[in-house]
Amino acid sequence: MHAARLGALWFGIQVVWTPILGVVLQAQVSALAPADAVGRYAVLAGAGAAVATIVQIAAGVLSDRYRARIGHRRLFYAAGVAVSLPAIVAVTAAPSLTVLWCATIALQIGMNAAGGPFAAIVGDYVAPERVGRASSWMSVNQFCGSVVGLVLTIVLHAIALGIALALLLAAGWWITDRAVAPLAGTRSGAPVLRLDANAWTVIVSRALINVGFYTLFFFLYFFVRESLGVADAQTTTGILFLAFTIAGVGGAFAAGRPADQLDKRVVVSIACAAIALAVGAFAAAPTFPVALGCAVGAGFAWGAFFTVDWAIAYAVLPAAALASAMGVWNLATTLPQVAAPAITKPLVGYYDAFAYGLGPRIALICVIVEFALGTVLLWRVRIPR
Repeated sequence: MHAARLGALWFGIQVVWTPILGVVLQAQVSALAPADAVGRYAVLAGAGAAVATIVQIAAGVLSDRYRARIGHRRLFYAAGVAVSLPAIVAVTAAPSLTVLWCATIALQIGMNAAGGPFAAIVGDYVAPERVGRASSWMSVNQFCGSVVGLVLTIVLHAIALGIALALLLAAGWWITDRAVAPLAGTRSGAPVLRLDANAWTVIVSRALINVGFYTLFFFLYFFVRESLGVADAQTTTGILFLAFTIAGVGGAFAAGRPADQLDKRVVVSIACAAIALAVGAFAAAPTFPVALGCAVGAGFAWGAFFTVDWAIAYAVLPAAALASAMGVWNLATTLPQVAAPAITKPLVGYYDAFAYGLGPRIALICVIVEFALGTVLLWRVRIPR
């Protein structure tokens, strides 16, 4: 089974999440509540991430039990996608903040009901000696999905964008479902989740790094609008994310073999150092062309990090309860979505009071600190090669 087909649903998930979380929600809140867009967006993003945290853990535990009896997790993929499809369209076309809130929460429920169990798919079907390469394909699917989503964000708007994103999510689910259907399932006794200190250290390290990533992800729109002074902030932010994610495909490919052959901590450290340098230059960027070059450098390094991130998870988490473990591991993705706006929004407001546009630049400095802390902590982990 080729990992590219196995990971097609991940492509569809990223087609949706990258534009929704990176551009659409910010633009919708800015249009519907222009007086306090940053504050209202921070609350919405935090609430959505809190829902995602609960759903991912619950779906992971339930899917482990389901797989122990049935041999696969396909029901969770299908049900989650079915809930997500109308919610995607509603988010992009919401006429009020109330509708936007309801649609966002529904989208978090559906996407995480599918995405939490899906995170275990490599462990379910791929031999241990090929996990690094399979993780590389998961990363490639992620970044390719992000590229497609951002291109659509640039060329489509409102309900047309929502329909296109929903169709691609459905297509990704169908390809993965057809790939998994003929494979032999694995039944076992009821799984028991146990995480050792090594696993918890990886989770905390990943959380710190992801606080940095989501600070960049959530506040880039406001950096473009305020700090660079670009009139069409939605399109320009989409272009920057597009450059970031296209470069990420190259980084994801490049890191696949090193993730299998080298100390994974070394690969992560190199990638995070490169990201910190690129983001530091980004924070000082006076113009869009300079910011674009920084986005390319940061994207390549993030692609490499993401590949090794998956490989580390499969190396240290318990295989017998992998979806449950991945649900906890994904706390290091969802909780940073709460922490990033909670930490950064007051700083942005404080420094913007001194000079309009300074706040988002300070947010990018926070990204460097958070990446550095996560990388240092990772060296306390014993990771099998």
